[in-house]
Amino acid sequence: MDIICRHCNATYTVADHKLPPKKAAAKCKRCGNQIIIDPPDAGNQPEPTTAPAPLPPRQTAPATQHDRSIVEAFPDVAAYAPGHYAMSEILKPNRRGNYRTRLNKLKLKILAAVKPTLDQLIKKDEKIMRIAGGTAYFPIEIFFGNGMFTMLYNRYAVVATNRRLVMINTNHRMTKPGHYLFQMGYDEIKKVSRGLFRTSLSLTRKKGKRRIFTSMKMAFTAELQSYTKPLITQGQPMPQGHVLDENLCPSCYAGLSAGLDKCTVCHAAFKTAKSAALRSLLLPGWGDWYLGHRFLGCCELIGSLIVWSIVLGMLAEGGTENAGIALLLLAFYNGFDALLTRHMARKGYMLESRQPVAHSQPNVAVNPA
Repeated sequence: MDIICRHCNATYTVADHKLPPKKAAAKCKRCGNQIIIDPPDAGNQPEPTTAPAPLPPRQTAPATQHDRSIVEAFPDVAAYAPGHYAMSEILKPNRRGNYRTRLNKLKLKILAAVKPTLDQLIKKDEKIMRIAGGTAYFPIEIFFGNGMFTMLYNRYAVVATNRRLVMINTNHRMTKPGHYLFQMGYDEIKKVSRGLFRTSLSLTRKKGKRRIFTSMKMAFTAELQSYTKPLITQGQPMPQGHVLDENLCPSCYAGLSAGLDKCTVCHAAFKTAKSAALRSLLLPGWGDWYLGHRFLGCCELIGSLIVWSIVLGMLAEGGTENAGIALLLLAFYNGFDALLTRHMARKGYMLESRQPVAHSQPNVAVNPA
């Protein structure tokens, strides 16, 4: 017999021999509300042998409201459109059926940070199913750049919709969107794997570079892997021209190829790697300041002042050899900083102006899962 909770529509299948002899009450494991169990043979008149028509599945029809138990736990959830945010999939109750867990609070914090972007980015037939937070792994920035400081600018919200994966750059506190936007179709992914300690997620593409996210909650990596694995078409080669453009325009959210100076759809101008590198070559830190990495720019500027003090000290001592070493040191520091700034500028697209270009949202094609 199928027993359905009238509060949250959770369905429980109970064997006939385990049913109580008469009408009884039980507690729903999902929402915690009371369920009335009325066996067919309870009372004087048995129920019809045919099972009652089940409630319409939630996944087949657009949702009109969120689960009441979720809204009661988090009233702010009511601001998220049920047709685009599957809160019953994003938020999970604990064993007691309680939704107010630390993990759910963190999910809502990340979701609130990127909601303005998601509201503009997702399509009419697209629904958000999972969300997580992590740090994009760029070894060159850690070992050859400014160490862990660069990781402050590599925080991302990883969003799994029913159509694709979307990666939205945020600030290091994950309270507001950053600069870069990326997407990845499920049929482009060859493998999704978790790290040794289950706190990192690796997305290996059939074509293109691999993306790795570290410093993630183990629950985040587990949820993303379990959701995306069934949607991946493993073992099938990518059709010619089928790959989604990984970069997204931060103004109109259209998929773009790499190496552009402006969006081909809304014509918004982007900050270029060349401009950023030239600034850092002239004055280390200027290029990162141009890219919006203010703290990193200040650190590099302080380093530049130290290098200049050494150079001036060597020039003051005089001698051709000292002058040559001083100029070589200056050229090395400025050149290395320019190369690092160029690398950071090429990670994605960043608007030249803070104000996005006025546009109507384009119909960006996404691959069906």
